[in-house]
Amino acid sequence: MSTGDITHDETHQRYSLYQDGVEAYLTYERPQAGHKHITHTIVPGELGGRGIGKRLVKRAMEDIIAAGETVSSSCWFASALIEKTPEWAAVQA
Repeated sequence: MSTGDITHDETHQRYSLYQDGVEAYLTYERPQAGHKHITHTIVPGELGGRGIGKRLVKRAMEDIIAAGETVSSSCWFASALIEKTPEWAAVQA
């Protein structure tokens, strides 16, 4: 699967992916213009181990970089991936 399967609902500040009728999602806040703060990455147990959480973070980061925004995170999972990926770490606020 590609990140094309992920939908972005800007109104609810949420990236979602449905697989086998189950939703995995990433939520964020906008504390200020030009900045996204990732709050949660949720992958239900039955979807675990498939790389879905990483795909959600990747899609969010692609959008952040494309928009020229900065990022912060209080989600341990997203924070760990951002720190490990130089081009993502470079846009941390």
